Amino acid sequence: MRERLAWFFLITLTACGGKGAATPESAPAATTSPASSTPTVAGDPGTAASAATPPDGSSPPPEAIAATLPIDLGKKVPAFPRRAASPDKGAYFARGDIPVPEGLASQIDAAVPFFAWEQVMSPRVVLTFPKHVGLDLYVVLFDGEVSIKADDIAGKQKRLWRWNAARVPGLGAMIECKEPTRAIFVLVANTPGSTMGQAAAPAQKVGWTKRPAPVTSVEIDKQPDQAWGGGAYHARLGFEDGSASLGSLMASKSAAVPQNVHDHEWEVLAILSGDGTLVRTVGGKEDDVPIAAGTFASIAPGVPHAYRPAGTSPLVAVQLFLPPGPEQRFKKLASGAN
Repeated sequence: MRERLAWFFLITLTACGGKGAATPESAPAATTSPASSTPTVAGDPGTAASAATPPDGSSPPPEAIAATLPIDLGKKVPAFPRRAASPDKGAYFARGDIPVPEGLASQIDAAVPFFAWEQVMSPRVVLTFPKHVGLDLYVVLFDGEVSIKADDIAGKQKRLWRWNAARVPGLGAMIECKEPTRAIFVLVANTPGSTMGQAAAPAQKVGWTKRPAPVTSVEIDKQPDQAWGGGAYHARLGFEDGSASLGSLMASKSAAVPQNVHDHEWEVLAILSGDGTLVRTVGGKEDDVPIAAGTFASIAPGVPHAYRPAGTSPLVAVQLFLPPGPEQRFKKLASGAN
């Protein structure tokens, strides 16, 4: 792997606020020194970033930001372009060779190993996914509350609220909405090297008698904060194994990501906050992709890419790597290792 700096992109999943919602992990609040308008992190003077131009004339380092994941994004994130809204009540089903809610099937790219969309659900609605041995489902809530139910889940259900994520290997589960909810759903082809098109027509039977792996959940905001760049960058890793890794990424409004590349892994981002430009180099030419809240972005293996912030708002995103691997770079960066 030729990573020069682990690139992160934030898939914005906004916080879900329901009964019993998890309180985000406390983190030092941003403060301002009387002698400077440069943000610092309370209790950690080492994260202060100077706003003045260094004596050598180089660019100043990016400013630091607080590590706490924002819990109030839910109502602020614009609608994503791939979006499914449930009926007001009752039950409905994901259908098709790649099971998705009605209206999304035509947007699936059979040549890539994933399909991501925003799911909007009303209270007392149940969305059912049939069993599918070739697919795993990843769910991240940024607003609301749901229960994922199946007979083989311990306790019969997994409850999720804002900044909670779940992995459902092999599908075969019901998702019941407790309160008005917005979430990011990602279907992943779970055979290494396979695509959505190949998963749609597996050589073996689509269903299963035993789930390929247990249904698991994680509170992303309770995971260790991996911070680097003087507190300008933060990552929290939720899932680090399976068919995909999943976590959150944040960067201050002035924090750029230098060009990097991962040779074997896809990167998928759901942007919840921030604006700037994703610069991909394809065939020796730059391909500039605008990044803003309410957008998805992806980078294919072997494609050099970088991020240039517009300088107006911090970046907050949900990030997946298929298969896992590049996310481990965040731990090295946080420890100061090269």
